[in-house]
Parts: sequence; C-alpha cells; structure tokens
Amino acid sequence: MDVTNDDLIYEMERRMNCAQTRYGDFASTHEALGVACEEWDELRAAIQTNNLGSIEWECLDLAAVLIRLARSIHNAEATKLRSVK
Repeated sequence: MDVTNDDLIYEMERRMNCAQTRYGDFASTHEALGVACEEWDELRAAIQTNNLGSIEWECLDLAAVLIRLARSIHNAEATKLRSVK
C-alpha cells in the first residue's frame, strides 16, 4: 500500500494529539528542546541500523515535537514557554 503525504500528515497530527493529551503543554522551550533531542538521538540510531521503517517512525516523532513547539508559540502560548535568560 502506498502512503500519501496526507497519510503522513494525519499520522503526525495523531502523534501530536496523543502527546498533548498525555503530557500537556511544554513547560518551557528547554523541555521541548530536550524532547526533540531525545527524538533526534532515536532517529540517529534508526539511521545507523538502516531500518527504513524505524527511520520513518522517528522522522514523524521528531517532526511532531517541533511542530508542537512552533504551534504553541504561534498560538500565543509563548508566555508559558519563554525561557529565563
């Protein structure tokens, strides 16, 4: 079965909704970065094993984290996410 771009977007949306339900908003941009770094490490590991299914999975996980962060900032929730300098 061929997977369309729409299928990938729906899957990413599903992952974002699941993460939002399970964990709620990011406490800070630093927390979001930590989650993104964990997903990046998982993607790197998948690439090292050259498991295409795992690579696709981890790409979607990483993208979902980054889009959740961008969406939160865009939706004026930035006040919750601003880091202390």
